[in-house]
Amino acid sequence: MKLFVKFIKKLFFYIILFTGITLSSMIFDSFINKEDDSGYLIAFGICCLTFFILEYLLPKIKN
Repeated sequence: MKLFVKFIKKLFFYIILFTGITLSSMIFDSFINKEDDSGYLIAFGICCLTFFILEYLLPKIKN
C-alpha cells in the first residue's frame, strides 16, 4: 500500500510538471512575442531545473 501511494504521488508530480511546461510555454511565448518556440524552451528549462532540484538534489542533500 505504501508503494502504491508513493507511485501515485510520483505520477501526480509528473502530470503537474507536464502541465507546468505546457502552461508556462504559453505564458513565455506571449511575453517574448516571437513566432518560434523560444518560450517553450525557456519553460522547459525552468521545469527541468525544478524537476532536478526536487527529485535529485534535495534527496542527495538530505542524505
